[in-house]
Amino acid sequence: MSAPKVTPLVVGASGYIAGVCRQLRIAELVNRLVTWDDTQWKRSPGTLIVALIINILTGRRPLYRVWESFERLDLPTLFDEPVQLADLNDDAFGRALDRLHASGNAKLLVHSVALRAVHLLPLGIRSVHADTTSIALCGAYEWTESDEQFAEAHPDRSLLRITYGYSKDNRPDLKQFIYGLIVSAEGLPLIGEVRDGNLSDKVWHRDTLDEIRQSFLDPQKVVYVADSALVTPENLARIDQYRMRFISRLPESYRLAAELKDRAWALNAWETVGRVAQSEKAASYRAQSFVEPFEGRPYRFIVVHSSALDSRKKKALERRIAKERAELEKAVQALAKQRFNCQEDATKALDAFLRTHADAVHQVTGTVREERLTKRRPGRPRKDEVPQTTVQWRLELQIAAPTEEALQELHERESTFVLITNLMDPEWSNADVLREYKDQTAVETRFRNLKATPCIVDGIYVKSSRRAEALAYVFLLALIVAAYIEIRIRQELKRRKRQFVMPGKRLTDRPTMTGIFDIMRTVLIVIVETAEGTYRMLPTNTDPRVHEILELSGLDESVYTRVTA
Repeated sequence: MSAPKVTPLVVGASGYIAGVCRQLRIAELVNRLVTWDDTQWKRSPGTLIVALIINILTGRRPLYRVWESFERLDLPTLFDEPVQLADLNDDAFGRALDRLHASGNAKLLVHSVALRAVHLLPLGIRSVHADTTSIALCGAYEWTESDEQFAEAHPDRSLLRITYGYSKDNRPDLKQFIYGLIVSAEGLPLIGEVRDGNLSDKVWHRDTLDEIRQSFLDPQKVVYVADSALVTPENLARIDQYRMRFISRLPESYRLAAELKDRAWALNAWETVGRVAQSEKAASYRAQSFVEPFEGRPYRFIVVHSSALDSRKKKALERRIAKERAELEKAVQALAKQRFNCQEDATKALDAFLRTHADAVHQVTGTVREERLTKRRPGRPRKDEVPQTTVQWRLELQIAAPTEEALQELHERESTFVLITNLMDPEWSNADVLREYKDQTAVETRFRNLKATPCIVDGIYVKSSRRAEALAYVFLLALIVAAYIEIRIRQELKRRKRQFVMPGKRLTDRPTMTGIFDIMRTVLIVIVETAEGTYRMLPTNTDPRVHEILELSGLDESVYTRVTA
C-alpha cells in the first residue's frame, strides 16, 4: 500500500465566510435577481459574487488579482458548484458585475440579504439609524459613449455619477460616490445604497424617508434616528405625512437652539441621566425637556448637557477663542486710530463698541481720553504768537484674557446640544431618547468598518462607473456578512451568559468583527489522499476559539471539511 498523501493548507477565514454566505443565501439570491444563461456561464454570478465577498473580507485584492486570494485555498469546500482557479478571472468577475448592474436589482439584493439576516438573528427592530459617508476614488470616471447608450436603453434608470462633492474624508481633490446606510441599533445594515458623489445629506434623507415606506420596515413602528441634516421643513413635513417617529439634533443654525439652551441654563432644572455608554470614562449627561412649536407643528426638544467636551469640539473652541482675540485686536487697532471732535461722540463710539462685543469671551474695556494738539506755523515763531490748540478725543481699549469663570461657562455651553423628536409619549423618557440618539454610533461604526485599516472598501479598482457601482454594492454585502457574524456571536454570548477570549487574552461579551477574523485567519486544514478517497480535517491543535466561533455562529467544522460541489 502506498502511503497517504498529506497536504496542509492555511485556509484562514475562507470556509467560515463561505458558510455564513450559505446561511444568508447570497449566491441563491444573486442568481435569482440577475439575468444569466447557465449554458453560457462557466460559473454562476452568485458563486462569483460570493468569491468577491470572500476576497473582500480576507485578501482584499483588486479585480484582476482576485484569483490570488484563492490560489492556496481549498476551492471544493467553498462553493456549491465545481470551481477551478482559472474560473476566478477578472473577465468572469467583470461580467458578473455588469449583469448585477444591468439587472437594476443591486439595492434589492442588499435589502434581501439584510432581511434574511434579520430573520436568522432574529432582531426586533425598535429603531433604525441613518447616515451617509463619502468614498474617494482615484481616476477620471468620465461619462462614456457606453454610458450614453445604456442611458438611452434604460430611460428609467439613473447612472451613478462619480464626481466631486463634499468629502467627509477631507479629500476634495478626488472624485467620490456616497454610501447611504440604515442600520439597526445592533449595527446590522438594513438598507444600503450607492449615490452620486455630490448628493447632499438633506436630499438623501428625503429620498430615504420615501424608501422606508416601501421596505420591510414599518415606518410607524420604528424610530428613525439621524443627525441634524434630517431637520429641514420638507423632511419634517414628510415625517408628519408618513406618521413616522424620529429623533434628531436641532441644527445650531436655528435661533431656537440658542434660545432653548439659554432657557435651560436659566431654569437650571436638570434631570440626571448619567452615562449612556458602557465605558467608565464615558461622559455623564443631564437633560431638560420643552415642548415648542416649530415649522408649524409641536415638537419635543431635549436640551442635553455633557460632562465632557469631545476633542474635536475642544480644538474647535480653542480655534474660536484665538480667532476672537485676533478679530478684537484688529478692531481695537482700527478704532484707536480714530479721533473725535467732541467727548460725546467718543463716548457713543465706545459704548457702541462695547455693546457689539458684549458677548465676547474676552474682557473688553475702554476709556475716553482727551488729546490736545498744538499747531504752529512753519518757521521761526513771532514773540507775540499764541499757538493754536485744538482738543480731540480718542479711545483707549484693553483686551483681557477670558476669566476662568467665562471659560467654564463657555465650555458648559459648548457641551450642550438640543435634540428634536416627535416622541411625546411619557414612556419615552429624556434618558430613553438620548440613549437612542447616542446609538447613532452604530452606523458610524459600520462606516469605520468600511473605511478603516484593515478595511472592507480597500479601493474600487475598476474604471467603469457601472462596474464601480456594482462592486460598491458587493462591498455592502460583505459588510452585512461581517456585521451578521459580529451580532450573532454577541447574541449567543449574551444568551449563554459567557465571555469570549479575544486576541491579547482580553475577555469580552462584545467581540468585534476584526478580532473574530484575526482568530479565523489562523485556520489550517489537512487534506489526506488515500487509495480509498480524499478527506479533510482540522488538526487537533487548532485554536479552540475557532471551534467556539463556528459553534456560536450556528456552524461547525464541516464548512472546512465537507466538499459541497
